[in-house]
Amino acid sequence: MKSSLRFLLSVGRSQLNVPRYYTHTTEEKLIYDKLSKALCPKNLNVADISGGCGSMFAINVTSDRFKGLTMVKQHKLVNEILKDDIQRWHGLQLKTKSV
Repeated sequence: MKSSLRFLLSVGRSQLNVPRYYTHTTEEKLIYDKLSKALCPKNLNVADISGGCGSMFAINVTSDRFKGLTMVKQHKLVNEILKDDIQRWHGLQLKTKSV
């Protein structure tokens, strides 16, 4: 039992692939707030998928603002909103959907 507990304490949460449902990083909150203000989304999920270092994010957003826009134009709109932040990132996984 002690060795199992020691193992769990010695490896990080990301190494065990344990999800982080209970808290958001500062960067996730910043992204969420910017997109909420600009898009008034029906659904918005922002997740730091870089292991917590803030260099890669997965964003899933559904908004009326996307109505009549192609997927490329939807993505361009999100990229424009986050352009100052994106410069610091390694990557972005983006899914957009119109209501």
